[in-house]
Amino acid sequence: MKQFFFLFFIFLNCLSLQTNADENLSLREIYVITDVLTPGEITSGQSSNRLSLSDQFHQDTASLLNIFTGVDNAVNGSVSSIPYMRGLNDTRIRISVDGIDLQSACTSHSDPTLSLVNINDVEYVKVFAGITPVSMGGDSIAGTIKVKTGSPIFSNSEELVESSSVRSFYKSNNDEQGTNLKTSLASDSFYVSYSGSYSESNNYSAGSNSKDSSYGGSSDKSVRNDEVGSSGYRMENHQIHFAKQIDNHLMELKLSYQNSPYQGYMNQRMDVIGQNSHKINFTDTINYGWGKLEFQAYHNKIETKMNFGKDKNFNYMGTPGMSMTHHGFTSGVNINSEVYLDDKNTMRYGLETQLHEVDDEWDPTGGMMSPNILKNINDGKRDRYSAFAELDRQWNTQWYTQTGFRLSKIRMDSGDVQGYDNSNMMMYGNDVNSFNSQNRKKDDTHLDLSLTASYSPDLRQTHEFGYSLKNRSATLQERYLWSNAAMVSSMANWFGDGNGYVGDVNLDKETAHTFAYSAVFHDENKNKWNISFNPYLTYVDDYIDAVSFVSRADGFRTLTLGNQNAKIYGLDVKGMVNLGNFNGFGDFSLNTAISYARGQNTDTNDDLYHVMPLNMKVILSQKFNHWSNSINIQVVDNKDRTNNIRQEMETSGYALVDLKTAYQKNNFLVNVGVYNLFDREYDHPLGGVYFGQGRTMATNTSGVTYANALNVPGMGRAIFSSVQYNF
Repeated sequence: MKQFFFLFFIFLNCLSLQTNADENLSLREIYVITDVLTPGEITSGQSSNRLSLSDQFHQDTASLLNIFTGVDNAVNGSVSSIPYMRGLNDTRIRISVDGIDLQSACTSHSDPTLSLVNINDVEYVKVFAGITPVSMGGDSIAGTIKVKTGSPIFSNSEELVESSSVRSFYKSNNDEQGTNLKTSLASDSFYVSYSGSYSESNNYSAGSNSKDSSYGGSSDKSVRNDEVGSSGYRMENHQIHFAKQIDNHLMELKLSYQNSPYQGYMNQRMDVIGQNSHKINFTDTINYGWGKLEFQAYHNKIETKMNFGKDKNFNYMGTPGMSMTHHGFTSGVNINSEVYLDDKNTMRYGLETQLHEVDDEWDPTGGMMSPNILKNINDGKRDRYSAFAELDRQWNTQWYTQTGFRLSKIRMDSGDVQGYDNSNMMMYGNDVNSFNSQNRKKDDTHLDLSLTASYSPDLRQTHEFGYSLKNRSATLQERYLWSNAAMVSSMANWFGDGNGYVGDVNLDKETAHTFAYSAVFHDENKNKWNISFNPYLTYVDDYIDAVSFVSRADGFRTLTLGNQNAKIYGLDVKGMVNLGNFNGFGDFSLNTAISYARGQNTDTNDDLYHVMPLNMKVILSQKFNHWSNSINIQVVDNKDRTNNIRQEMETSGYALVDLKTAYQKNNFLVNVGVYNLFDREYDHPLGGVYFGQGRTMATNTSGVTYANALNVPGMGRAIFSSVQYNF
């Protein structure tokens, strides 16, 4: 706590730097770290200068990230995919929603941060890949994803202004359907809004028969050979937003609730049979002539219940199911300030505190799963205290720099654990005694640095350079998962690879050194064409990876986590050209994006897990009167660089073609599209092992259940339509 008060003293001294300056000054963001998806592109799915492949076809908020180069989504639940940024997963990415960054409470990652956000509420998305400004957060090495939900819109007079919109959609492949309602009431100083949505789907179908009827062993339910089991869901979201302007204060209160009575997980052994989260977020933004000061306080609570869903066997040797419950609590307070020092310099600094707690308990259900409650993580705590300072300087018309540092203290601890039956020494007792005898209280100190510079020699090009030093401490799951038993460890899997994972109390923090360069060329007005090249290189000391394994009868492995070293390098290229107006056919534009990444464990020379192979996205857009049309093409190379210790499977290359059309007139908007136009059969390279059906918990059965495991198949052809009307 002494360190926290020292950081608070630094913050108070920074306030003395406040000086009068032009309050309209706004220094620009730089290409090497920032990529932005704007509100209009989210709403319409069309843009003359952006690549859009994800919107409309998916209700998963993480699907919005598919537009960005270097960011991909690993298959998880239907609306809970897991972001990967240049080969690094979500636990290494700072994912911030309205200033709140949450951590998964579930060992299967059924609750990634973006799954708790209604896609219809998203106002904009910013991606900071590789090099992240320290003001965007720490305790992460891959980058930052910043999501903003709705901002208040006040009226220009004292009269009340009401606005509403209603949207409904349907997708043919899996009968996915849903509705969304937004309504707001505003005066010149008060604003209140409500947003609610409900959506559901059945299992989706692959492009062709991807398996035979014997896959997964004997099953309680028949699943068609082209059907991807455990891929359906039901979900509802609600958010109430209050805002009040008083003098130079803008105070906002957001209350959010999500309920998912069912969500299948096609690459996990169990499904969500009930999940709900409650979030309260208060901010007060105070504007001054010298800049602004923001205070934020928040609390999030989530409870997840898991068991075998309808496509997976429920009974094993007479034992009815396996009930698991995860409780997660996250609370925080942030104080941030932005100061316009003069017409060339802007400084940001702040203090952040976050308290995170997880309880992971498995109820006894009989047989070997009795008589105790199994405590997988008991009163796990991961608290973080941070302070940062960051300076933007516009040296002249050609040079711009951003420099910053962040200090953080991570404090972790966990209570004693227990198995279903501690007297069973081979199954539980030895692991329980070993874990409980260790010192589980751990402290890490982080120093994050970010240095970036931008040089524009003329109006047609910009060159940018960046270096960052980032730290990340282990998650509660990486540090405190304790059981080597195949059945228990298999539930501890946030990778979707079918293996089991065992943590290590003594894991060191990860330290990443990232070097990045960006060359951007464009026309003088930046509206006719542009092309950018962004190579990068990251070295990670003490990278947390699977370091040893025990083979199992079911063909999978029980893996132990430890510290090693890794490097990641690659290149992102993207470009846009306005093709111009063709008489009678409207305006045309072409967008392309190419990404290549390579990740390697330098201790073992093994390839890192879930690194996307070379891929390209192309979109040809047309705008004509009230119509917006596009042809989207995604081409993905073979994935033949795989992670050996996890037995990651190879995938074949493929190409997908989507068609989209939108008609908007006045307050009426209609979208129609066809996903996977040619009904292509394909496996997503980040799909993991298919566990959507059958005897998913037969971990001690040799050569019967998943001896010839399959990748999760991608969705076949789907026709999508949506209608929206604004009042």
